[in-house]
Amino acid sequence: MKNWFLSLHGALTLSVIALLTFLGRLFLDWRYESQLMGKAGSLQEAINVLLFLSFAGGWVWAMLAAIRDSRRGLIACLIFALLLDLGFAFAMFFLWCPPASCRGFPFNSGLWRWTWAQLVFGLAAAIALIMQIRQKKATT
Repeated sequence: MKNWFLSLHGALTLSVIALLTFLGRLFLDWRYESQLMGKAGSLQEAINVLLFLSFAGGWVWAMLAAIRDSRRGLIACLIFALLLDLGFAFAMFFLWCPPASCRGFPFNSGLWRWTWAQLVFGLAAAIALIMQIRQKKATT
């Protein structure tokens, strides 16, 4: 298990899982909070969709580059995991909806399960990617 975690295959697999948890959380947010962004089909909604599609596309690009032994791809995967998984999870816990004061739909909708999944898989992916970046630096 340790060898898999330290391998490029393991780091990229964890990065894929972290991307999927980000997308799952994004779909859940979209379900419950899209009506708060204004009317359907508004410019703000289109900008949000394009923004998150560019994040997901950038992460996929970074993983494809990392498969071809690109150090930049690994660094981009690390930045996406830190920003989109860990950043969103910590922002949810500390800024947007702290567990002590946030009651209502998030507890019934599974929001906290997705937030914990983002935290766990984002952290695992970040650690594995950091190990890969350190290995690539040592070999070059």
